[in-house]
Amino acid sequence: MIWMITGNVCGIFLARWLGPHDRGLLALALLLPSTAMTFVKLGISQANVYCINREKTPIEAVASNAAALAVVSGVLSAIVVWLFRHQLTATVLRDLPLWALAFAVVRIPPLLLDDYLYGVLQATGHFRLYNVRQVVGEVIRLVLVVVTVVVLNGGLAAAVVVQAFVTMVNVGWLILAARRVFPFTLRVDGAILRRQLRFGFKSYVQTLTSHLLFRADLFLVSFFLGPAPTAFYSMSQRFPELLLEIPQAVGLVLYPRLASVSEDEAHRLTAQACRRTLMLIVPGAVVLVSIGEFLITLWYGRAYAPASAPLPWVTVGVVMMALYLIVTRDFTSRNLQQVNTAVGAVALTSNFLLDLYMIPRWGIVGAAVSVAIAYSGACAMLLFLYLRASGLSLTDVVVPKPEDWRFFLDAGQRGIARGRQLMKVRPAPADG
Repeated sequence: MIWMITGNVCGIFLARWLGPHDRGLLALALLLPSTAMTFVKLGISQANVYCINREKTPIEAVASNAAALAVVSGVLSAIVVWLFRHQLTATVLRDLPLWALAFAVVRIPPLLLDDYLYGVLQATGHFRLYNVRQVVGEVIRLVLVVVTVVVLNGGLAAAVVVQAFVTMVNVGWLILAARRVFPFTLRVDGAILRRQLRFGFKSYVQTLTSHLLFRADLFLVSFFLGPAPTAFYSMSQRFPELLLEIPQAVGLVLYPRLASVSEDEAHRLTAQACRRTLMLIVPGAVVLVSIGEFLITLWYGRAYAPASAPLPWVTVGVVMMALYLIVTRDFTSRNLQQVNTAVGAVALTSNFLLDLYMIPRWGIVGAAVSVAIAYSGACAMLLFLYLRASGLSLTDVVVPKPEDWRFFLDAGQRGIARGRQLMKVRPAPADG
């Protein structure tokens, strides 16, 4: 929550001081590294969790393989992107300056290393290290954006440089802190690496299709419509995707747990996580659709009013994708990533074809409708397969049970008690 709030405040400053055109270019500069590294992730992050938790592989060996592979794959992918720089800036990265592309490319290797090492932290339960680093990094980014973009009026150049600098600081911090927990090197253990790649390739295809399902429409909006509509569409995604942080966080903790229990218990925990996640995000989605236009113009200014048009459709898609994200963890924990991949590929293909038809005709609203249809279809297909495998009913997954209400009631009571404890003032010591 702290990370989301800080990031949103930073986004407000960037939107107001950059304007729609440059904000759209910044969105492309931020999206490029994550997309490029997705093509070379090879599913290693998920393989790290599986090898450590399920196969009991030594942590140091897994981390060392991951670090070495991240360095090699990250540098090679950065080189490939730079070689195709002119073709990219003429199509899906339309009008993005080459200097901005260069800073985006520099971020690819460290971001890939960050992803790989996080898989090891996830497997070993060291979430606090990752969370503290993320929050502090976001605070640093906010401060630098205020100083360089707002106060010094550095524009797009300052925003892009800040992103690269914060990435380097974050990853450097992660390397130093992680080495204290599991002292990894760049030495490769070939036998273990082959096991990581064997498992990871299944997750790789799944991760690639999922990322493209999430982000291909933004590239197509840039291709068909240009930077300003790209900014509007990116902004319309920003609010609903804040809701997705809930299933993302749940899924990150849930996956290593599912990988270490029986299949029946994994199915039960998955259904429980789906119900409780929906209890959190559905009310948020209703509120968002109701006041989304007001929030966009209040926070980002009237210049971004067009971003409110796609908001209801994107929100529908996000609610369906929340269930999808949780259920994929169930299949991955059982080494059945091919199920997630097949479903994701169908959804990606349908989304791409719908985008080609809808974006030229209805602009960013057409892209949002395409997302809603594709996400809903993916969720429906995956739920059908999950219910058939688990023997559970749809109500077991989407309808809250008394135990779920008690869970949130108890959590609320504990939070109130903790708050009162923290606010309690100790009496001053008596004199003498």
